[in-house]
Amino acid sequence: MINSPVLHLNRQSHKYSLVLLVGLLTAFLLDNLVFGPRWGGFIGNYLLPSLTWALLIVYLLRIPRVRPVAKIRHRIPVNWLAVLCAVIGLLAVLLQGGMSGFGNSPYDRRLMGIAINLVTLGAVLIATEMCRAWLINRYFRLRPLTGIPLLASFFTILAIPLTKLGTLQGGEAITKFIGTNLFPELSQNLLLTYLAYLGGAVPAIVYNGILVAIEYLSPILPNEGWIAQTLLGTLAPLLGLLLVYQLYNEDIAKIARRINEGESLWGWAFTGVAAILILWFSMGVFAYAPRVIVSASMQPTMNIGDVVIIKRATGDEVQVGDVIMFPLNNMKVTHRIVDETVEEGKKKYITQGDGNLERDTDPVPAQAVQGKVVTVIPKAGLLTIQIRNFS
Repeated sequence: MINSPVLHLNRQSHKYSLVLLVGLLTAFLLDNLVFGPRWGGFIGNYLLPSLTWALLIVYLLRIPRVRPVAKIRHRIPVNWLAVLCAVIGLLAVLLQGGMSGFGNSPYDRRLMGIAINLVTLGAVLIATEMCRAWLINRYFRLRPLTGIPLLASFFTILAIPLTKLGTLQGGEAITKFIGTNLFPELSQNLLLTYLAYLGGAVPAIVYNGILVAIEYLSPILPNEGWIAQTLLGTLAPLLGLLLVYQLYNEDIAKIARRINEGESLWGWAFTGVAAILILWFSMGVFAYAPRVIVSASMQPTMNIGDVVIIKRATGDEVQVGDVIMFPLNNMKVTHRIVDETVEEGKKKYITQGDGNLERDTDPVPAQAVQGKVVTVIPKAGLLTIQIRNFS
């Protein structure tokens, strides 16, 4: 990284800011009105936009630096607060999916497609947050209450897709656009600008980068539900903003001291990721889900305390020999298919536990099959059983 001198406000002209703003607006207009709409294909949609934003990044690396408000020893805790805000944003996405349902991601799922999307969006994201951090700490270091809303509004306007504005017709379309685009963007930009004010471009890049990466890497995304999107997309960043404000002003020194003393925050990060994964599994987001074996009916193949990974499957996707999961009364049973039959034109499966001497009494209708076991993790669920017994 190029080391630039620190900018002194009382000695520096506004030429850097003028060039910066012109470069930012030029990159934005080219990206929205020229590249893609007029120059299609790989060059117009990906290569030229990436190069344009990359040139802006190079310029920002060469001009004098502007220090953020947070002291150097407090920068790492600010970055962790940005991660915390991203976790809140991810939980909001999960909640939105719970309200509106999940659907397949519309983005390219090929490895090359994912890489191209991340590089292109990464250039835009890094350049934007570097510009934001430079401007907020250059002009509003001593006036954050004025600068944060002002710059948040400016970057919100930049984020509005110009091509979409011309398609808005009628009050309902305008209302949905304001709810799903304007309000969430403004809320997120308030948080990003505050993070940039405290810690420079890095925490803003961390927060926004995590959410963008999750959006483009996840195979599924919440379905469009504009009310849920408006509510959660607006409230989640505001919650993060309030949390960062409170923790920074009250506990930032304590957090920094713990980090300097070697008390890592990786444990908290791991706990947060684990909680998110558990939520995803519990909501049936993934095609795979874990279950703990609590009976001996499948011994010796599966023992009490083992964890089985069950792949979501229909009755047409299983066959004799598979271990399937199906409902029985208020339970979900995991037994092996030993035979199949057809009754009144409908397929049914005969099941039996590997540890049972007799077959199950009632055949399982094909439509009742919920999944099949793909692997067994020995003893991984013993702690869960002990906690359940204790409670």
